[in-house]
Amino acid sequence: MKVKILALVGVLLLVAVAAALLMLPARKPEWTTTSPQALAEFQEGLDSLQRIYYNEAARRFEKAVESDPQFVVAKRFLLVSKQHPSSDPEIKKLVAELQKADLSKVTDRERFLITSTLADYTKDPARAQKALEEYAAKRPDDPFVLEGLANLAAARHDWPESRRLLTRLLEVAPNRVMAYNQLGYLEMGLGRFAESKRMFETYRYIAPDQANPHDSLGELLILTGRYDDAKRELEEALRMRPDFCASYQHLANLALMAGRPEEAGAALARAEKVDACPAYMLKAMRCQAAVFPPFLASDWQGVWNAEQAACASEDVSDNVLKLWAALATGRRAEAEALVAERHGALAKLPAAVPSRRYVEALLAHMEGALLLSQGNATEAVERFRVADKGMAYRELGPGLFKLINRFVLARALQAGGAREQAEEVLAEARAVNAPFMERLEAVKLARPAS
Repeated sequence: MKVKILALVGVLLLVAVAAALLMLPARKPEWTTTSPQALAEFQEGLDSLQRIYYNEAARRFEKAVESDPQFVVAKRFLLVSKQHPSSDPEIKKLVAELQKADLSKVTDRERFLITSTLADYTKDPARAQKALEEYAAKRPDDPFVLEGLANLAAARHDWPESRRLLTRLLEVAPNRVMAYNQLGYLEMGLGRFAESKRMFETYRYIAPDQANPHDSLGELLILTGRYDDAKRELEEALRMRPDFCASYQHLANLALMAGRPEEAGAALARAEKVDACPAYMLKAMRCQAAVFPPFLASDWQGVWNAEQAACASEDVSDNVLKLWAALATGRRAEAEALVAERHGALAKLPAAVPSRRYVEALLAHMEGALLLSQGNATEAVERFRVADKGMAYRELGPGLFKLINRFVLARALQAGGAREQAEEVLAEARAVNAPFMERLEAVKLARPAS
């Protein structure tokens, strides 16, 4: 009898538990789709995106959308993985579809991702930041939130906050190994190159089958003048993933900085052959290959000609070298127009937008160039110093800009008679990349107007 009573009690408990579970609200799926096939392709796309395999990610997200045309967030990730400028017709089509989409049935996370991305592509950074902050208030430990906030903190050079967020990201989502990559760039931004190298090597150790750790390490090695080591890392990245566009770009950058333009052309040809890069990135590589050799040779007319030809597109134009070329070739009106254009771009940026810091630095550099060409070395020094404070060695492009700015700052100091200070500035820059600085120091700038 006792056994029967216990059995009956057990059955009643199971029934009660089952009833209680049925009364609980159903858990909403993480991603809003009714198609298992679409979800499988989408998850593969997310994995490829984490590896920075944009071409593969785009193919996966396209298949997800084909399987379920109502899978709205898959279109958002397809948009991001395309890596095309907002002026591209395909991008415009995707943006229009997302703008028309019904977001009432998607999750809070999907709504945040879609809203913030649309704001980015419609050039409304304040709205994008607001969407991130509102969702962060609800889900502070969501990996997408932590990653987004960390990027914003790094953009405004709040390195401690960025490090805290990335460390937290690894705690809540250990599979997000890209956080090690971001920590490596953070250390680059601080100018702590040995620590950056260790972080990228940790990333490479944790993700030995991925191309990006090799590419990131190669990028650091280029910036710090270790060209042979950098080339080995970049070639290893391409051996692992022949369509890894960034490594072709970095090989071209390396060759141009080292004064080997023919190798830059070879890197571009390799990228074209395997269809590794979007069209506008290939345009950017052609622009750099056309502009950099005459720049390092002090052939400012050649720089100006390249800016009018290979660099004519808004998507790839280099306004800094174009300005210096205008000043060196007697095109004062064009130079002033470039600075005015940059003033206008800055005026459109909300004060709280993190990217404003870089735009302000760019404008300060350009104003310094105008002042130096007028023979006003003292005020030029002040503008170049403002630019230097707004720049960081985070990533190769901004890092090179910082080195170039320090070179012209030294020239301005020399023109103002502060030769010891000029030498200190040059010594700091040489400590980062001596081979590149040696080439820069041979460049002749525009002579001040008499």
